[in-house]
Amino acid sequence: IPPPDLNSPALRLGGIACGRIGWYDYQKACGEILEYLFYPPLKTPIPESSNVPRINRRDFVVPNYAPDGFWHFMRLHYRADYIVVDAKNHCGEANKSHVLQLANYLSPHGTGLFGMIVTRNEMDRAGTYTCREQWMLHSKMIITLNDDDLRQMLESKKNGLDPEDLVRQKIEDFRIGM
Repeated sequence: IPPPDLNSPALRLGGIACGRIGWYDYQKACGEILEYLFYPPLKTPIPESSNVPRINRRDFVVPNYAPDGFWHFMRLHYRADYIVVDAKNHCGEANKSHVLQLANYLSPHGTGLFGMIVTRNEMDRAGTYTCREQWMLHSKMIITLNDDDLRQMLESKKNGLDPEDLVRQKIEDFRIGM
């Protein structure tokens, strides 16, 4: 897969307005970036995926059939059979309600127990605490990637490095900080 055109309006993260006005462009950009960063070994992100009763609509579900490496480890240790990704184009910080929404999409008998919130900014304190609760009580690993993280991973990929190293580092920091 060729790298995304970082000059296109949809992928210039800094050029996409935060909030309601730019939500579609941001979600589209996130999907294209995730595909560029992780395909292969992950499969192409499935956008706007709903569960059977059509109650829950996930921004992206990324199938994980990796036979080895980091994503295989994630599947074995964090039940990351699928990676559920929620793109949040809010102008402020991601928060507790965003974490709970994503946690609601995760289940051991469905998508698995690993999800990522991709957001413009950092997670607030209540959201961070809720991520810890979800891990301790339900074994749901939820991490946050912000625009700076996406840029760093794109730069890593461009330089021949593994973009998933940042995901690994986020999980490591989370677990060591418990």
